Amino acid sequence: MLNASNFKSNSEQLTQKRVELVLQYVIYCYQKMVLEGKTYKRTDFLNEKSTRYNLEEGLSEKLVEDYLGIWDNLQYYKHNISDKPDVHLYFNYEPKQSYTENNTNKDDFIDIKVQETGLSEIWGKNGNQQQIHLAIECKVVEKGYSEYVSDIKKMCDRAFNTPRLNFEGQIAYITNPNYTHLSVKSGINTNLLGNSEIKTIRELQSKVISKKFDASYLSVHNRNYNKQQFLIYHLMLDYTKVVVN
Repeated sequence: MLNASNFKSNSEQLTQKRVELVLQYVIYCYQKMVLEGKTYKRTDFLNEKSTRYNLEEGLSEKLVEDYLGIWDNLQYYKHNISDKPDVHLYFNYEPKQSYTENNTNKDDFIDIKVQETGLSEIWGKNGNQQQIHLAIECKVVEKGYSEYVSDIKKMCDRAFNTPRLNFEGQIAYITNPNYTHLSVKSGINTNLLGNSEIKTIRELQSKVISKKFDASYLSVHNRNYNKQQFLIYHLMLDYTKVVVN
């Protein structure tokens, strides 16, 4: 499996730049959602037996279907965010990528899979023949931070069988009005501090991706299976007025 450490330094920098452009687009779509006053009823995401809310899956699906994958928005990315108007963006929710654990192949379901042809070109020119994607894991943050941190542990633990960037994405759908992006960041960092199974090189620190958005962060960790360093971009999205009862 290829990884960013095998690339020339400029290839790694180009990869990181394109990842940040994609995340800038995610922020643009979120801000458009807020501006439009878009709302989703919690009851819309009840499972078939009405025993639990599939809120995380539902919100990720709606983010892709209603905003990230919309033609006009994608055109905005090409002409106003990307430095290459000939690139294309593709989004899927809940596709799978296999990984190996204890000599057994298992499936990991990616909340939002992003393919950007600029990224594919960078990796292809460096000899990779397989599809390249950015994985974004999503969690509803409503009652604590342990589930959000559990996704970080998965990124550290899982040895994927096909290429995985050394840049990952995470989205927090903040639905608790008592939380702010600052308190969520602090809570996650406190959780990471007490988690010996996650090697944190740098805790969540502010990272400006879009000038008019201050709820983005960057953390650095080690993969547990090969000790290689990787970066996680965190987007803390205020959904307190998006999700309604």
